[in-house]
Amino acid sequence: MSIGVIIKQYVKTVLQKTLLPLCYDLSKKKNIDGRLVILADSNCSDTPESMLCMKEELLKRGYDVREMYLDFSRSGIASVMKFMTGFMRVYANARAVFICNYFVPVAACKKRKETTVVQLWHGCGCMKKFGYDSPDDISPYYKGNAAGNFDIVTVSGQACVKPFQSAFRLPGGRVLPLGVSRTDMFFKKDFPEDCKREFYGKYPEYKGKKILLYAPTFRGNASEAYCVGEEYILKLRKRLGDSWAVIIKMHPRLKSSLTDCDMETSRLLPVADLLITDYSSLAFEYALFKKPMIFFVPDLKEYKGKRSFYISFEKEMPGEIVTDGVQLYSAVLRAEERFEISKAECFVSKYMSACDGNSSARIAELIKN
Repeated sequence: MSIGVIIKQYVKTVLQKTLLPLCYDLSKKKNIDGRLVILADSNCSDTPESMLCMKEELLKRGYDVREMYLDFSRSGIASVMKFMTGFMRVYANARAVFICNYFVPVAACKKRKETTVVQLWHGCGCMKKFGYDSPDDISPYYKGNAAGNFDIVTVSGQACVKPFQSAFRLPGGRVLPLGVSRTDMFFKKDFPEDCKREFYGKYPEYKGKKILLYAPTFRGNASEAYCVGEEYILKLRKRLGDSWAVIIKMHPRLKSSLTDCDMETSRLLPVADLLITDYSSLAFEYALFKKPMIFFVPDLKEYKGKRSFYISFEKEMPGEIVTDGVQLYSAVLRAEERFEISKAECFVSKYMSACDGNSSARIAELIKN
């Protein structure tokens, strides 16, 4: 870990113990505002996709929804400080706070018990270890309790409860299989056709071709992210020829020039005939569509030794596992004939059973009660 990242963690710790809790305490009013709800994130400048369905549900129920977003990685220290102190002032009087990533300010004080903090999380399932189970996620140099104020963590199925409890070091009763709010969009009647209409409207040259989506996650930590094996995808594209369109969506953390499609990855899932990914939680969402996928993991042995998994990766993932880039071409050709829909259905039943199009409503109902 670089010196810069270590210094950054210590700065976060100092702020959490001094300025931010002071700002929170000075801003408290006598009574909580029962209609005030915050949606907050420090990785974007607009509503995160993981919060769109939740925002829609809360507005429908008449809540005063305050959206507070800033991409810390693209902002100066003055902007970050202004944002965090502003958040603490509203946080001090809010009925609920919704987040979908790690969010330092929400853990920066002993919050009022009348305020409910809901961690929606941005991914489904429970594949690779994360949170306090992985030093790449929460640095050992960070001295606060990143999940200490979480009242509710929503997960996609019962099998995900224990992994999330472990990752966030939470007691029983806080991690609930209510479903993942973001997946509600997949169950809307017109969603698949809307996505295809948008895709072929932007890329009419791909009509009549099979669509292969390559969407990997990153390795390392958010500040020093990297990928493995992407050069083989470019070779695969050439070898597949004109009958296939290979769409590349690299993880935003990678800031890669290989990304060649400006649609949201979630909107590409109904369009794709085949997904190639690695350790991304996107696999759980794509499984809902019951279509073939390939797991291209040339660093599997190293990854298992360094980070490891909550599940049996080789046995449970619903698709062929490829560790050698040279074998990708043949794996693509046999993907459809080897696809076992029953295995995909078992995978969904175990890890995605709470995702049924009504997750946001269940979460909002729990907040009301």
